[in-house]
Amino acid sequence: MRSNISKGLYITLGAILLTSEGMNYSIIAPFFPIEARHKGTSDVMIGVIMGSFSFSSWIFAIFLSKFVSNRLKFYFFNSGCMIGAVSLVCLGALEFSSPGFPFYIMSLMCRIVNGLSSAMMWSSAYPALCSINEDWTDVLAPVIELSIGLGAIIGPPVGSFIYSISGYAVTFYVIGSFEIFLSIIFYFSTFLFIDETMDEKENDDKRSMTALYNLGKSYEIILLSIPIIINVSMIALIDTVLAHYLVNILSMTTDTNGLVFAIQATSFAIANICNLPLPRLGYSGILYAIGPFFIATGGFAFCFQAYFETLQCFTFVCLCLIVISLGSSAIIMNSYLVFDKVLLRIDLATTDNVKLISASWLNILFNSGGIFGAAFFGGVYYHKFGLFATFFTISLLAALTFVMIVFLLHSLSLLRKVYFRKESEVSCNGNI
Repeated sequence: MRSNISKGLYITLGAILLTSEGMNYSIIAPFFPIEARHKGTSDVMIGVIMGSFSFSSWIFAIFLSKFVSNRLKFYFFNSGCMIGAVSLVCLGALEFSSPGFPFYIMSLMCRIVNGLSSAMMWSSAYPALCSINEDWTDVLAPVIELSIGLGAIIGPPVGSFIYSISGYAVTFYVIGSFEIFLSIIFYFSTFLFIDETMDEKENDDKRSMTALYNLGKSYEIILLSIPIIINVSMIALIDTVLAHYLVNILSMTTDTNGLVFAIQATSFAIANICNLPLPRLGYSGILYAIGPFFIATGGFAFCFQAYFETLQCFTFVCLCLIVISLGSSAIIMNSYLVFDKVLLRIDLATTDNVKLISASWLNILFNSGGIFGAAFFGGVYYHKFGLFATFFTISLLAALTFVMIVFLLHSLSLLRKVYFRKESEVSCNGNI
């Protein structure tokens, strides 16, 4: 058996790779929509391009669920990060493309490939890293999201710095190349651990995929999925339309625009850090329930700018984004553990395959929310009704979701302290 130190080093390397993936993701929203408008792309088409990432990732997540297994999870994770980095470099190269239709088609292709990488990574990151040491699951699940959040903090200011010196293309080249380098190191490091974590039976993998297709028949799982879809829809909407609002309505510079996204990412990461010990203390269900409340609060507050011009400023926008980030963190950081617990409780998974099923299902949900947020809300709905009406609609849905999820988790006995342990799936009250 490998020592806990060597396992910890490997997991740390995986977390650093996830941080680079967060940087990859976070630099697209501040800079790509602006470059796309310079190339003559309309708001609707920008929404479609941004949404194509989630749509393709959603399709690939369903398709790849037949192939992601305990035997292949490390390869899927590493390959997903590598493909995502290459697609980011290609997206940067579009600075030199012709404006109009050629730019639109090539951007769409880059985002579709980026969606493939996301599907591969998110279907495998959670089961892969947690399999290194199952007893660390209640810590590793938040660490995965924290790593992405840290990358999202670093990405916009680093991107703004490089952008101010060298422009759009070099920004994407540098950050994409950094992730390619890390992916190569992680690939060779995997061979040190592959023999210990690939010993699951093939039949367990097949049962995992069969169970995944049965989740849509459970009303508990469907209702439990709504907060994630609402949360990701709000984040995707922000990524799609906020940069245009900041630059053209509030007259912010590109550097200040990047700073707004950096503050949002920083608040998300700080909330994630504060969340780290809470799953082990048994509060995952409670935090998951209050997440939609914060999203609704921040969204409604953002809409006040439509009535009070004094609120149309950098500080108030950042304050609204911070509140939304708190809710987003509460949902995302605890989603894996809550779904693990519910799947075991309603007998839709076993302890051997529950992480594969949770990761695959959540991957589909994340991308479903991205489709609604970027393509529908950020494209069609935003173009027809405007920014504030779009924020209000999603906030209203979040408020309704908060009421629904409180009743659901109460009925499942998750609105109390519930612990997540491999050796005994019991809560402090003796319940599974």
